[in-house]
Amino acid sequence: VLAVRDVGKHGLVVAMQDQGTSNWYEANDLVSNQDNHDVYGAKFMDWRLPTRRELDLMFAQRINIGATITNTLTSLYWSSTEFNWQTAWYQLFFDGSQAISYNKPNLMSVRAVRSF
Repeated sequence: VLAVRDVGKHGLVVAMQDQGTSNWYEANDLVSNQDNHDVYGAKFMDWRLPTRRELDLMFAQRINIGATITNTLTSLYWSSTEFNWQTAWYQLFFDGSQAISYNKPNLMSVRAVRSF
């Protein structure tokens, strides 16, 4: 769980494993495919690509999330936040930096989130 509000009634959950590597256009196909989730995550159909803000929250919470997340979030991750028609924001989990101007056809890691 990344964030909780309304006394636990609503919040944000991050998938416990990466869904793979893809370009920005195909990232939503990865997060919506149940075969790309662990046994618990496969039960849900509302996974999505995180926003720029949500990726930053994932980085800030990486220690609290646990070793599985900490050890795997070491590369560039796509966000759903577009900069323009050909680029989108991404986050580098090595140091927490965010940047734009990464071309959407390039390959990056994908990690899903879902709201509850």
